[in-house]
Amino acid sequence: MNKEQAYDAKIAPLMDQIIAACREHNIAMLATFAIPTPEDDGLSCTTHLPDETGKLPEHIQASARAVKGPRPLMLTTRNAAGEITKVTAVLP
Repeated sequence: MNKEQAYDAKIAPLMDQIIAACREHNIAMLATFAIPTPEDDGLSCTTHLPDETGKLPEHIQASARAVKGPRPLMLTTRNAAGEITKVTAVLP
């Protein structure tokens, strides 16, 4: 099992619970995981959520900018039921 598979099997289900709790209580958060594979040595998964004002606190914004780096970024948007509604690629 590679790191991406371990993330998908073990961490992603826990992150779904964390994300749901943060949304329910309007808790801003940032989590990032480095999950390199032989095909993509820079693969990572990063999630950030705003607080009740719809904004990220400045320290989370700064951290999000730092982890984003110059690599292409894939954004996945999910609805309240957790269904993917949009996938966006952001190229540097």
